[in-house]
Amino acid sequence: MAIELKKVQNIQTLALGFNYEASVDLTSDLGSTAGSATAVDIQVGGAAMAGTVTDAAIIVDELVTAEVTDGGAAISDATIALGDDGDANGFVVETDVFSDSGNLGKIFRTNGALTQAGNHLVSAVDLTYNFTGNAPDDSAKGKIRILFNYYPTAGEGFSG
Repeated sequence: MAIELKKVQNIQTLALGFNYEASVDLTSDLGSTAGSATAVDIQVGGAAMAGTVTDAAIIVDELVTAEVTDGGAAISDATIALGDDGDANGFVVETDVFSDSGNLGKIFRTNGALTQAGNHLVSAVDLTYNFTGNAPDDSAKGKIRILFNYYPTAGEGFSG
């Protein structure tokens, strides 16, 4: 399972300095692990990100609630972080996306150690989640957007 980034088309997002984005439905795009930090690969064009990341952010569009779809245990906490394979929260530290957090509609941007230091060369980028009580694929709600300012090592098409 992987999250696929696409080029930003929205002028407001471009104005914030981001050039790649993905909408992530936490109920279907993550997985079935609960109770421990679990990484999900982030890709561009079906391949691992390889290049330079200068900025990253998480926007909380819909909070995770205790409600589950499998009749099992309720979810009691949920966090999301962005980083590389050497530092799971190096771009954006653990962001509380659970209903009691008050984080609905907030943007969490470049607060990890790697992006605080400036440009960071990557060969693999991950979204790391940690759900307590039940797994993301059993949750009834939860949506985020992830944003990156990313420059692939291999370059990219240019017309201008």
